[in-house]
Amino acid sequence: MKLNLKHLLGAVLAALVSGPLHADLEAGLTAYANGDYVEAFNQYKQAAEAGDVDAYGKLAGLYLYGVGTKKDYTNAYIWFGLAEYGGDKYAEKFKLAASSAMTLEQVKEAEEILADHIKRLEGQ
Repeated sequence: MKLNLKHLLGAVLAALVSGPLHADLEAGLTAYANGDYVEAFNQYKQAAEAGDVDAYGKLAGLYLYGVGTKKDYTNAYIWFGLAEYGGDKYAEKFKLAASSAMTLEQVKEAEEILADHIKRLEGQ
């Protein structure tokens, strides 16, 4: 699991730094409002991977609560961390909520991945 998670998040990071994708946060907001949570998740994920700071916390929330996807506290923690880095004033509290459902090892791993993301964002 650890190796697969690192590969998955590495792909996400590559998408983050590779430039904008054809994603639409507004489409995610509309899908969510219409109750199509799978589509909302897909749109938020694309927007977040394209670097849309406003999508970070929305995607993290879906991971945290398992809406439109399965619960994934590690991904929730990482995306909330990116949202916090991007200026979301609520993200830190939600990141802490995610960490309360994680093992210490999972938090350490998530912190390492988050630090890598932030270093790469700062290097852009």
